[in-house]
Amino acid sequence: MPAPRRKKSKTLQDKQPLQSSAYQALARKIRERADELGLSIRVLADLVGRPRTTVHKTLTGQRRLDPIEFLDFCEALEWDDPVAVIDSVRTR
Repeated sequence: MPAPRRKKSKTLQDKQPLQSSAYQALARKIRERADELGLSIRVLADLVGRPRTTVHKTLTGQRRLDPIEFLDFCEALEWDDPVAVIDSVRTR
């Protein structure tokens, strides 16, 4: 007879990064800035050097954004201070 499963206690790891409010806020902020600059997903994808589908999934919060990609997005979106962008969406 198999051992009974232990009930998982809730930890910080239970909340997936894509579901966190800070991550969703970052994706929203990137989308809004692209809209302000009049950049389509296709043009933004060309600027960051990624496939259009990858950029779309990033903008809709379906895909994680790694730090190097984030810097590419900051450059494409004419954000001079990536730390300020992160600080603006961080929840404490």
